[in-house]
Amino acid sequence: MIEFIANARDKKMLTLLLLIPLIGALILLPMSTGTIETAAAAKEKMKKIAITTSLINFYISLFLWYDFDSNTTQYQFVSEFNQLNFCHLNFGVDAISLYFVLLTTFVTPIALLSNYTNIVKNLKLFLISFLVLETLQIAAFVSLDLLLFYIFFESVLPILFIIIVIFGHGIDRFRSAFLFFLYTLAGSLPMLLSILYIYSYIGSTDFQLISLTEISLESQKIIWLGFFIAFAVKTPLYPFMIWLPKAHSDSPLAGSILLAATILKLATYGALCYGKTH
Repeated sequence: MIEFIANARDKKMLTLLLLIPLIGALILLPMSTGTIETAAAAKEKMKKIAITTSLINFYISLFLWYDFDSNTTQYQFVSEFNQLNFCHLNFGVDAISLYFVLLTTFVTPIALLSNYTNIVKNLKLFLISFLVLETLQIAAFVSLDLLLFYIFFESVLPILFIIIVIFGHGIDRFRSAFLFFLYTLAGSLPMLLSILYIYSYIGSTDFQLISLTEISLESQKIIWLGFFIAFAVKTPLYPFMIWLPKAHSDSPLAGSILLAATILKLATYGALCYGKTH
């Protein structure tokens, strides 16, 4: 009975990590600053809700770390959602993704605190953007499906684009945002083609199924090239880093922290995870 309760709790951990930031964003969504007299108090309340939400998620990730069994190479805390025919969400944690999840939940409240006093306009959009980003990053790190990984891998781009344009500084922030968005989006297209190639070859993009399937050497070379181009742009490796300096310098401090600490690590994680799969 105790083991059953523990397993049920473990399966819910990843779901909680993915949902809590979204719940915080939904709580913020209907809130308004009200009158001029109450605006300061309302904004302070919004900030506290966002930071509290991110701290709760960090607390849960520590439980995930505590319960993680380092004596096995199997995926743990596996959670599946396959009630819909067109949507099969499959999440799990291994020894690689665990520390990326911890890093994401640790950095998010720090990023929010870094701009605690100097974001005045569009504060609600700013806070919601970072909470949604937390969910998308965690989802990318725990996805057990290549196509899902690509979707979450790219889904952070529109939000970061908005953050740079609205909350960034400098007259070149629009150019920096477009360069970041279009350059990294185009760089990831070869990875999408490689994933579709894998699907046509195997009939699935599930990590665990791919690891059990023999793929010809010539096909592996084509797939590797697609992933390498995408990860070289996202990491970024020389000479593909022309988008990075401007994106950093024209972002708000919170965006720059998140970009350096976790967003750029998506490519590193992908390279490690893909290498382990094959």
